[in-house]
Amino acid sequence: MMRLILINTQEWLRLKFFHVVLFLAFIYLAISSLLGSLSFVEQHRLILDFGLAGLEVTTFFVSAFLSTHALHRDIERKTIQILLARPIPRWHLLVGYLGSLIALNLIIATVLGGILFFFLEKMTMAPQLVVSVFFILLKSIVLCSFGLLTGALARPMFGLVLTISYWMIAYSIPDLKFFSEKLKNETLIFLSNGLDYLIPQFYRFNWKDFHFITADLQYSQLGWAFLHSISWIAILMILASLFFKRKEIV
Repeated sequence: MMRLILINTQEWLRLKFFHVVLFLAFIYLAISSLLGSLSFVEQHRLILDFGLAGLEVTTFFVSAFLSTHALHRDIERKTIQILLARPIPRWHLLVGYLGSLIALNLIIATVLGGILFFFLEKMTMAPQLVVSVFFILLKSIVLCSFGLLTGALARPMFGLVLTISYWMIAYSIPDLKFFSEKLKNETLIFLSNGLDYLIPQFYRFNWKDFHFITADLQYSQLGWAFLHSISWIAILMILASLFFKRKEIV
């Protein structure tokens, strides 16, 4: 399994898509730093808000695109038939894909988070910044798990659309609830409340702004967010394994 993770990570590191996304993230951070220098009073706020948002968007695109295409890519190249010919469970392959995606996102989070910390030049923000980057990484792993699930069920592009929608809804549940209550539509209220249990509640730990970085850490909230994310990763990977087990590989 570790060898599969290493091989997949090396292959994905050579993809032009990964290089382009990482390059655009560097440009985005540089522009954020430039905008911050234009306003001395709001410098740290601008760098943090833009920088952390750029980091999450970068990990999101890498997670969504690669996770939804990973399985189909190996099926098209016939390499998955060689792997499945060996006496290993299919779920080992999915864990290998997930491990490779975690490694990629960890590289992105470490590099971009380090650059962001260098731009800030404030050691007092270090613990909160590390926590914020860690939970951005954790949310990207949840998306990778969902992408692998859709990859076992549908074509890559359809899976990509579903993963993008999944990410957007995870942040938009409060807006959907507010909208349905304003309309006083019982059906919409029921659906929005149901989504709160069927979709990860990313909006509850959207910790990528200046207010969170400068505030004291609430360890109870951190513990809940960690367990919430780990639970969703486990649920999605179990579902992905069940569907992949029944998938016919031609």
